[in-house]
Amino acid sequence: MDQCIALLEEILVLTKANEPDCLFFNITTCGSDKAYVREAYKDGAAALFHLKNMGHMIPKLFEVSDITVQVQGPAIEIEPLKEILPDADFYEAISGF
Repeated sequence: MDQCIALLEEILVLTKANEPDCLFFNITTCGSDKAYVREAYKDGAAALFHLKNMGHMIPKLFEVSDITVQVQGPAIEIEPLKEILPDADFYEAISGF
């Protein structure tokens, strides 16, 4: 878990420094064995930029933890991400504010 958190914190710092269209990036934990990252981006293009920018970090995370990726947003915004994240769960937004 410590290795996972360290990698996530590294990603957080890099994201904050290099991705102005990241609206937020939060790391939380549940007990000593679960971490949750909640991120939001201005639009699908910003999320795609993040994935390309941080893509080199993803294999490192898989080495030290089990990961489930969920992507939520308007269908038109998340569609381009499906090719890059083929194993992710995609949730299309219906309504909200």
